[in-house]
Amino acid sequence: MDNSGARKVQCIKALNGFNRTYAFCGDFIIISIKELRLIRKVKVGEIHLGLVARAKKESKFKDGSLSKFNSNSLIILNKKKRVLGTRLFGWISRKVRQKKFLRILIMCGHNII
Repeated sequence: MDNSGARKVQCIKALNGFNRTYAFCGDFIIISIKELRLIRKVKVGEIHLGLVARAKKESKFKDGSLSKFNSNSLIILNKKKRVLGTRLFGWISRKVRQKKFLRILIMCGHNII
């Protein structure tokens, strides 16, 4: 969902837990780049850190509301957890806001569900 140049990525490992198999909104995952767009800051086969911004699986909140998206998307980060791209496109889940990624929220603008 950013302009780093990756179109499709493959999840290698979901972080933040022992023997974890799934990742939800706001989680870090280790990814491998599989397919590129025309504008590139990354290469095929590179391994990066990613932050899941949207997920098809619904996430529930304490107030009883749900958030569900049509597609999965993520933000590609470097090893110091900084965003590789300069712009973010689309909506971001409220779970990202709760985990206090302020730089991502500033780049996103008002597109938070």
